[in-house]
Amino acid sequence: MAGTICNLDAEMAFLGSIISDGKLIVKAIEEGIKPCDLAGDGFDIIYQCMLSIHKSNKPIEMVSLISELKTMGVKVPVSLLSDMATMGIAPNFKYYANEIKDNSFKRKVKDEIFDLVNKMDSMPPSEIKSYMGDMANNLEYGRSAEQLFIDASEIKRTDLNSGLETGFKEIDSLLGGLVYGSLTILTGEPSSGKSTLLNQIIAQNIMKGYRCMLYSGELTNFNILQWLMRTVANPCDLKQFRGTVGEYFDVTSHGEHLIRDWIKNKMFIYTEEAKSSIENISISIEYLARTKDVKLFILDNMMTIENSGLEELDKQKRLAKKLKDLARKYKICVILVAHPKKKGDKDRYHMHDVSGASEVVNLADYELILTRNVKVDKKNGDVSDITKIGILKNRITGKQGIEIRLYFDSMRKRFWIEDRDKTKDYGYDKVDQVSFVELDDVANDVPF
Repeated sequence: MAGTICNLDAEMAFLGSIISDGKLIVKAIEEGIKPCDLAGDGFDIIYQCMLSIHKSNKPIEMVSLISELKTMGVKVPVSLLSDMATMGIAPNFKYYANEIKDNSFKRKVKDEIFDLVNKMDSMPPSEIKSYMGDMANNLEYGRSAEQLFIDASEIKRTDLNSGLETGFKEIDSLLGGLVYGSLTILTGEPSSGKSTLLNQIIAQNIMKGYRCMLYSGELTNFNILQWLMRTVANPCDLKQFRGTVGEYFDVTSHGEHLIRDWIKNKMFIYTEEAKSSIENISISIEYLARTKDVKLFILDNMMTIENSGLEELDKQKRLAKKLKDLARKYKICVILVAHPKKKGDKDRYHMHDVSGASEVVNLADYELILTRNVKVDKKNGDVSDITKIGILKNRITGKQGIEIRLYFDSMRKRFWIEDRDKTKDYGYDKVDQVSFVELDDVANDVPF
């Protein structure tokens, strides 16, 4: 017993409860308790005798149990059985059973790990990964059947409108917001404005007090921060600069300082130093959801996440399934950026016009697409630049097949539908600025 994971008192009370009330053997069987689940010395044999008595349709009580033990050639002190009977309390029977199952599960994990450690020296890394995957599956499916379902009457109701916002009133009213537990696919051709839209969704939710995480497989951490600051900054914290390619707007040092304070411990960026594998990204999501209460996770984009030894379509299926499972488990919102298929001669995109595995779209709760149509009038040189956001799939409210025109403010680097979107103040300068030290010469600011 030394070093064994075991709650001896719970095992004694479990057996004692059955001695006191033989009918509890039925509950023990329903709970999936097996003799091997008991670790106390000889307890597995006592329980096996109880099962044998029950199978022969005899009542389980002290006399029949002692008789069955003698038949098996096992000597158990009557005092031990009496002590068990005094410890067992029928109303606590489920607790005893759960303790036994939990400890049995832990012992199985421990044995599997020791087995792996003993074999590890002669195993290549790929085989170790496969072994660990098989081990996880075996342990997962080794749970009792009762743990695989719940009584529908016990499900707690939550606010049907609970979730996050895109920040655009018209879009949120159509989608019902981004509900917790949802996976959103955002697609669109290059330069259609996906990063800008994502910046505005991030800013909206930070403003509302939520935390976010962004993975970008294309932009550097520096560029991510720079673009976000341009989107968030108010006109008073934007200044026009002259560069080699002309004039442009950027955030002043004063604005940068305020925005950095505003996003501190609220926005997390997946580091450039880490391998962008499904496993690493999943670990980051779980950790931030559990320890930091992060509610919004954005992955930009699906194609840049490494295959982890899988074929491309298999990678996409696994990624989408993992993201959906994490969204449901932790009640978070996940946005996954994916490339669209070539439009060809079609007038408009459809739900399954996302490149890759169809399971990605099938698992999504929302699918949004950004389209940008730039035309130049050959006669007068006028440029028509029209961006629209389309709702291709909407599992929550069912409102889909809808397009909305987006206008773009080049100075503030943001989309707008209504005037209030264009002039929105995200409130980064409203946070406590006690520690802020005024810069000596804001007029001489240079862009970061």
